[in-house]
Amino acid sequence: MYMRTAAVVGLTVIALGLVTPVGATPTLNVTQLSTSASVGNSGPTSVACMSPGNCVESGYISNTQAIVQTERDGKWGTPIDPTKNLGKIANSILITTSCFVSGCVAFGRYSTPKNAMKVDHFTVSYSSGQWKKAIPLNLKLGSAKDFQAFKISCSDQRDCVVVGTLRYSSQFAATPIYAPAVLSEKSGRWGTPRPLATRTSTVGRLAEFLDVSCPRANNCVAVGMDSIDGTYGAIEAVETNGQWSQAQQTFPSNWTVLSVACPTMSDCTVAGRISTPGASAAFASSGRVGHWAKPVQVGKVWTVAGYSESSANLLSCQSASNCVVAGLLDGPHPTMSGNTSVSSVAWFAREVNGKWNDGALIGYHRGAINSGQVDGLSCPSVTYCVAVGQYWIKNSSMAAIGNIHNFAASFAR
Repeated sequence: MYMRTAAVVGLTVIALGLVTPVGATPTLNVTQLSTSASVGNSGPTSVACMSPGNCVESGYISNTQAIVQTERDGKWGTPIDPTKNLGKIANSILITTSCFVSGCVAFGRYSTPKNAMKVDHFTVSYSSGQWKKAIPLNLKLGSAKDFQAFKISCSDQRDCVVVGTLRYSSQFAATPIYAPAVLSEKSGRWGTPRPLATRTSTVGRLAEFLDVSCPRANNCVAVGMDSIDGTYGAIEAVETNGQWSQAQQTFPSNWTVLSVACPTMSDCTVAGRISTPGASAAFASSGRVGHWAKPVQVGKVWTVAGYSESSANLLSCQSASNCVVAGLLDGPHPTMSGNTSVSSVAWFAREVNGKWNDGALIGYHRGAINSGQVDGLSCPSVTYCVAVGQYWIKNSSMAAIGNIHNFAASFAR
């Protein structure tokens, strides 16, 4: 099953506070969402939008049940379980979702009570205002033990690419063996997951594609991390007219690339973090495969007490010079007691016509909200974005975690 770092109570959207640094002028609109489950470990995993006000949030409830929740014309509906037609389910989760103008496709995994250790995969699509029946994929993995998906990108309902990692060893192995992999749907038919690099033995599972962007069918860019010749580095692979290249380390050695967005194949942006001794800085860089511009630091306003570890985790671009990043700032932050606590705070920053603003923190009240994360970001237009994620408030009874809330927030320029 998909594991998260913290427990969540319910699936409700709580109004967020917003600290806006100088130079940022976003507005944040928060909508209350209902849920059919009131307790359990729950959370969003992704969000994707067909157009402003028409989005899909995917995730899970109680660590065992996949859910989708649909926004139509600015109003969120009730979460539904899209896996009912798959029979008895022991647990399921929707991991990633991609939307286009006429619909969406979500990709997930599930297991049955008869064989809870065996993981199967499924897709479910949305069109004409309706969720269709989930489709089991029964993927053939060859010598691999498991395929773990991270992101999907679809040009339409019948042409999608899922990226992730293939595991070739036991999950309990001291040094697991992985390879970054792609899984393609072409004209409605899913293939088999393909490794695009040599299998890697690693502790920490860094041999993986983390994101993919497909501006049109059969033409995609995937990014992630891998170990080549014993050293870790950021990797990229490109699909051109249906043919994938092998993954290559073409980025500078101190770049960790976490996300990619390509409005066209020649106009892409990547985002992640650049590491320096004792710190890291969130960055974005535009260009194309193998030819990336000088990185621009984003989110730099949030150095706290002279210390920060910042990363740009999610990226959405309408054009090469109009993007939004969402990420995490790790560092010491004020708590309710007046002390400091090393934690993560979610943030976003916007690029307009090639210029990045300082951005804004999401859901952070000085001394109140202790930590947060952004799990999904989608910008269906230049002026409109939706983010989903979690934040938690430190309290006396659960000092390490506190009260945890899911959120969905829309913001516009």
